[in-house]
Amino acid sequence: MTNALKSRTLKQRLLSGSAWALTGKAASVLAALLVNALLARLLSPQDFGAYFLAFSMVYLGATVGALGLNQLVVRFVAESMGLGQFGRVRRVVSLTLTLGVLGALGVGIAYLSVGHAVGEDLFGAPSLASVTGLVAGWIVVMVLQMLFAEVFRGFNDIRLASIFGGSSSGIVLAFCLILLWLLAEQATLPLVVLLALGSSAASTLLAGWLLRRKVAALPWGGAEDKTGHGQILRAAWPFLVTSLSFSALTQADIWILGAFRPQEDVAIYGAAARMVILLPMPLLILSLVVAPLIAEMYAQERRTELERTLRTVATLGSIPASLVLATFVLLGGPILGLVYGDYYRTGATVLALLSLGQLVVIWTGCCTTTLMMTGHQLAVMTITMVCGSLTIVAILLVVGPYGSTGVAVATAAGLGLQNILMWLGARAATGMWTHVDLARLFGSKGTAGTG
Repeated sequence: MTNALKSRTLKQRLLSGSAWALTGKAASVLAALLVNALLARLLSPQDFGAYFLAFSMVYLGATVGALGLNQLVVRFVAESMGLGQFGRVRRVVSLTLTLGVLGALGVGIAYLSVGHAVGEDLFGAPSLASVTGLVAGWIVVMVLQMLFAEVFRGFNDIRLASIFGGSSSGIVLAFCLILLWLLAEQATLPLVVLLALGSSAASTLLAGWLLRRKVAALPWGGAEDKTGHGQILRAAWPFLVTSLSFSALTQADIWILGAFRPQEDVAIYGAAARMVILLPMPLLILSLVVAPLIAEMYAQERRTELERTLRTVATLGSIPASLVLATFVLLGGPILGLVYGDYYRTGATVLALLSLGQLVVIWTGCCTTTLMMTGHQLAVMTITMVCGSLTIVAILLVVGPYGSTGVAVATAAGLGLQNILMWLGARAATGMWTHVDLARLFGSKGTAGTG
């Protein structure tokens, strides 16, 4: 294949994947905002805070239950597809899903046994304790949903990965809550969690059926693959530790607020934190598209082309993100009041601080994804563990005297430090820069790769 043809093929895959990723993520984010806006009106502030804690428990449980396989499978499937090793693709997918089911069931059962104590004793939230069984089931379903979506991404099927990565279940849940709001104008936490569980389960069942058809359509032939469970787990455990550390970095603020502050504070902070997910969304969408391309192109030693692609992605993602950031900093109060109601306008300071913390994420580009997709997951694990630990300590020190504002400062600083270290680590490990290309951003004739 000529260089010109490779370049056209890459552009086509980026454009097609970006379009689907944009559609899927836009639908997912808008559905999530609509869900949270409806819940702020259907639930009391205490139950809304408990919902954020329940969702956080699901996120943590799904991270543990996935065993790091959700990130590993993207790299293994993309590498194998790029090299034409279809037998290895089948083997990896089969082992990943088998281990994922076992991990999901294990974590679900574990939460079922301790969830009541977590709700009552740790967070002082009886309503959270009352939905222990539903949260345990939600964890199991979320693990499978994550794995199916990431297998599709490994196949470079960004369309199905985007649909089943959360957008379909979010849209179904939003529709159910709209009906509930029109019919009753109020809800209980158990009913809301039940609807969330049902929406995720319906999406996961359809994803599993489509994935089975996709794997069955792969060509047969070639040598039998010898990949085993042990090999998969050995490669996956750094991803698991990294994901857990990242969960600590991104969820510790909610957990610690829930343990030391009233549920009303958790509701206001959670409302602001959910708005902040809009900021890195353009970059996240593009990183989801390039993740399998990084694994494939790095394996083919096309590093100059890959670096140029990564910096272009960072530049494109920074433009809309910077505009949203400025809006949140200047108009945080009115925006929160419009989306959630006047009660939540007091979260404007938290929204501004968390938004500023995302600035480093935006400008350093896909540095974390680059490290993970090029086999440097141990570096990612180390950086995330260190930054996560420092962030937790900082939050514990400030939550008492400074409340939500102090927690937001500590969280933003920890996230910024982590991304700076990831950016430098990606350069040291791969020789490639991933940050925004300022020359291209401002219209100068510069070249990516000059630092």
